[in-house]
Amino acid sequence: MLIDLLHQQFSNLGDLRMREIRVDKQQRKVFCTLSYPASPYFDNDAKAQITDFVRSHMPKGYLCSVKFAEDVFTVNSFIRNLSDYIKEYYPVFSNVGKQRMEVRIDGKQIYASLKVDAVTRKNMELTDFCQKLSEHYAEYTSYTVEFALISDEGNITANVSEQEKLVRLAINRELLRPTRFFNISGQRTLFGKNIAAMPMYISDLRKPMDSCNVCGKVSSKSCRKAKNNPLLYVCSFTLTDGTGGSLPCVLFVRMQITDVETIMSETGCGEAEAKTLSEKRSLANDKKLKDILWLSDNMDVAAHGKVVYGQSGQLEMHVYDLCTCKIDPISSEREFNREVAPEYLLVKPEDCTEFRQINFVDNLSQTSLLSGKSYVVLHVNSTGFGNVIEDRLYAICAVKLLDGHVRERFFTYVNPEKELSDERALEQCGLTSAKLIFYPTLTEIISDLYKFVYGSSLVGNNLTQILQLLDYYAAPMNYRFDNPVVSQTDLLGQLFENSTLEVTVNLAKLDDVAKKCKVSCPNGVFCRDTAMTVARCMSMLSGNAK
Repeated sequence: MLIDLLHQQFSNLGDLRMREIRVDKQQRKVFCTLSYPASPYFDNDAKAQITDFVRSHMPKGYLCSVKFAEDVFTVNSFIRNLSDYIKEYYPVFSNVGKQRMEVRIDGKQIYASLKVDAVTRKNMELTDFCQKLSEHYAEYTSYTVEFALISDEGNITANVSEQEKLVRLAINRELLRPTRFFNISGQRTLFGKNIAAMPMYISDLRKPMDSCNVCGKVSSKSCRKAKNNPLLYVCSFTLTDGTGGSLPCVLFVRMQITDVETIMSETGCGEAEAKTLSEKRSLANDKKLKDILWLSDNMDVAAHGKVVYGQSGQLEMHVYDLCTCKIDPISSEREFNREVAPEYLLVKPEDCTEFRQINFVDNLSQTSLLSGKSYVVLHVNSTGFGNVIEDRLYAICAVKLLDGHVRERFFTYVNPEKELSDERALEQCGLTSAKLIFYPTLTEIISDLYKFVYGSSLVGNNLTQILQLLDYYAAPMNYRFDNPVVSQTDLLGQLFENSTLEVTVNLAKLDDVAKKCKVSCPNGVFCRDTAMTVARCMSMLSGNAK
């Protein structure tokens, strides 16, 4: 290991630690982070010598970036570091948060205690969790770190609930894998390896993926030599499939060195052998160039590679394998046909049946616009509605009315899968950015939401944009929200006209509507409150029909 070589070379720096080594094969770069306690011996000259030593041990052709961190911990900084490490590498134990850690630092010794219940403690002991933490910090810091488990029986119920939630999340992720794929045949390998797996729809790509297969027609193909490496060709093109999706692709084609003297110096072989090797490499390079030139617009290909965010902020693929192929057409059968799930997996609706006292003088046979119908008031809190890729939901609430009576409420916070900057909007919903990561993603709750609204007409504002966003995440699982849509203001207006109330009301202001209906509205911006307020107003107006 590199750290062992560093300790041999710099024997006076025994507290030196290699905190991170990250390799970017595409850019051919290595990023290293080392740490050392504050010391007059560890000056700029020592850092320069260490940097030169690390770079001298890099693979040929790789650039190296070396950074240094000060190896000093306080109680708070160690708790924060430990909590982040557990969340990232041991999510099953993420319920052991900062508030359940006790840390004491004595010189270069750190004593850390974790408060856990009986179930978590047993799981940690079976997996040698404390030993693994000790091994990690032995390589990460020069402090000697000891870990201990403390029983905390007061949180058994909460922790079991968290474990059940994690299990349900895992099940749901497995059930909600994309189900739409292309069938391809007649593959001919151009670069890399043959692609045997079925490619997914480009329109179903939602986030970066380490491994992905797609297919489609080539367009906007261009090829150039890399500026800093004459042996590297960069081939760019766009793939478009029959689903309306398109994906920018980049293929890096590396040529082999053919210079005889260079081959002799690198391999140590004789001149005759080097010439033979040079000829073989030249033929291989010529074949690669022909394949690059043969790749043209309107050609059907399948590509395997890594999906990342490009410089423009949009998804693009770094192609490792490329094959020509024949793409079977999309089936003419109904595209969205997944049946309603038999049970709720993550979000179970809350029963909120509200009974209305019937006056003895009321006409019991009266009917309203809601009689015999099922409506769902759907409200969300989001970052916007203009872009289904950029805009995200972070809370969603749906309230069901049957025959004019409030029956169930479906509510959950949503993990937006990106950092949200509007902390004020989050605070109005009783949230912080740190809390959101512990809730299910929109993809994970799609099945439950689809089950809840199935067969009902949707009531709300901005429903067209909301459903576009929901369908964007539902499409890979063969769901589509094709419910009838009713404008909230239009329906409330019709209910007021058909009621015995003779009032003038501003339908665009929910607090005004709630006041006229004598319904409370605790928070006019939080979807959990606004959806329930609208549902109660609808129920009240339905009960006062003419």
